[in-house]
Amino acid sequence: MKKTCNIIICSIMLVALCISASIKAQDNVIDEIVWIVGDEAILKSDVENVRLEMQVEGQRFNGDPYCIIPEQMAVQKLFLHQAILDSITANESQVLQSVEQWINYAVGQIGSKEKLEEYLNKPISQIREERRNTMREQQIVRAMQQKIVGDIKLTPGDVRRFYSKLPQDSLPYIPTTVEVQIITIEPKISFEETDRIKEKLREITDRVHRGETEFSTQARLWSEDIESSKRGGELGFVGKGLIGKEKWE
Repeated sequence: MKKTCNIIICSIMLVALCISASIKAQDNVIDEIVWIVGDEAILKSDVENVRLEMQVEGQRFNGDPYCIIPEQMAVQKLFLHQAILDSITANESQVLQSVEQWINYAVGQIGSKEKLEEYLNKPISQIREERRNTMREQQIVRAMQQKIVGDIKLTPGDVRRFYSKLPQDSLPYIPTTVEVQIITIEPKISFEETDRIKEKLREITDRVHRGETEFSTQARLWSEDIESSKRGGELGFVGKGLIGKEKWE
């Protein structure tokens, strides 16, 4: 129970220490710090790597990935910090086995090792090493979580009985309706940015036509449509009447 309190305290400290940074890249910026957890920094490149890997795995984002992923990484770093204090380590043989399973799965999803290298923009040796670190940390986090809750003997029935015995006047009042106001600001896209995007699209088109890359690889790499990007840009059969007229002109 003491360790659980430590995790909660660390979480509260995290709120005070978190430093938000813009996710949007700038031409003259190599990398950016998104959050800081204790002495550990979460970089923009770390978030992007996780996002690409999750897309390879076919995972869907229930919200903005640039908000969800840093939060998940921050919580994981809290567990890793506690694991160091408790001397919890990973089983390296299991880590290596998990890495190879992930590589084989990713290659099967993308089509080949070469396509996977192009998609993640790094050689297979670097992909394997980074996945080893990721798998090691995931195994340590699971072990830490199990250690925290391992001594808890409560059943769902115990929890229900506990809350059923609470005095009604001590329960918080939650209104059935709330009023929400939202201010929406749509950014103005400059002509320079529009030209830059068009030039990037022409570059991708030319590379596909020259046979330097495949359309499916570029779709997985650049498409913002999560479902079709997982299928290499394939939309399947769609009736003409279901697509807006501007798509056909």
